[in-house]
Amino acid sequence: MRAFAIVLALLLVAGTTFAAPDPALQQEIDALKAQIQQLTERLQELEQRLQEQEQQPAPAVPATNLPQISVIANGGALFQDRKRDDSRNRFENDELEIAFQSWVYPSIRFDAILAFDKEEDFAGSVEEAYATVVQLGNTPFGAKLGRMRLPFGRVNPIHPHQLLHRDYPLPVLNLLSEHGAISNGAVLTYLPPSQRLYAQLQLGLFTLDDHAAPGVPHDPALEGFGAKGQLLRMARLTLAPVINRDNELEFGLSGLTTRALNGDNLRLLGVDFQYRRFYGAAQRLLLSGEWFQHRREAGGTGVNRQGYYLLASYKPDRYWEYGLRYDWSQRAYLDAANDVSGADRALSAILTYRMNEQSFVRLQWRNLKPADDSVRNELLLQLMFGFGPHSHPLESTQ
Repeated sequence: MRAFAIVLALLLVAGTTFAAPDPALQQEIDALKAQIQQLTERLQELEQRLQEQEQQPAPAVPATNLPQISVIANGGALFQDRKRDDSRNRFENDELEIAFQSWVYPSIRFDAILAFDKEEDFAGSVEEAYATVVQLGNTPFGAKLGRMRLPFGRVNPIHPHQLLHRDYPLPVLNLLSEHGAISNGAVLTYLPPSQRLYAQLQLGLFTLDDHAAPGVPHDPALEGFGAKGQLLRMARLTLAPVINRDNELEFGLSGLTTRALNGDNLRLLGVDFQYRRFYGAAQRLLLSGEWFQHRREAGGTGVNRQGYYLLASYKPDRYWEYGLRYDWSQRAYLDAANDVSGADRALSAILTYRMNEQSFVRLQWRNLKPADDSVRNELLLQLMFGFGPHSHPLESTQ
């Protein structure tokens, strides 16, 4: 009986406790429930806004009346053991570039590059002036119209101050153009949709001038070999399989045809590759190369000239870069009277120190063996100072 009374008393105490909870605890529980309800409503609102944004097309880059302006000064010096070269042992500014770039429509960008060359007594000229249509409607096609560097090969579309070496490789000089092939025309671009392979097809039609005549140096004796006023048809296919975030591999096939003023049919083929391996935020290994074949046909007979270069470049950090390049190339025209098939050869060692992302100092030692002259050793100094987006390495594919 006594045990029963104790149990009954405990039940009465427990019932009293649960029936009358602590007011402060109850108030805290109610506040937590209110916060959970508010967070739930906010989450639902954000999910709804995200769904609405995904259903809308991506916003295009807005047009602006304020262009991006860049200024680049590219110069240096040449030291060599051949005393009869008038340009040796002189510090000079080779070129000054001024770039104006802007979006003029949500899907159209315009670039104008003005060049002031030492060879022209720094008289201004239009190096490039073209409009880029990123996408034609909802199709996978784009376009580029105006005066531009021909998208032939890997090096030619890149401006000299954005290269990884002081000079152009010998096959570009001998078989394409002395300062890079530049002309007026249009390029149609096709990007097929793919998740595992980046592919780009470019088809171009250009009206050539003397500065874009393939393989013809700027020599009055070779004026008849120029392609001034002639049409040039070109095509380029770029393939880049998706590997992973640390490795990039890219292949390119290029071809062009035109007719010279002397009646010769000219054809140029190019194959190029580039491999990049990233080890960190600033470490990078690059291997690249190009092979050209220049064919000139006249009277049922053809003359083939070939050339190639291989480049290896390593960046251990954000400041220093080390490179090694080998060139081998025949000349499209050695001279107007004596067309021989000798090959020029060169071996270069390159050291670059980047003060920042837009300015650098470079030294390049080159052992040059011309086909028609004696062997010479050269030390090329390059100083590049610039500001603005056109001077940034991101504008280069290297």
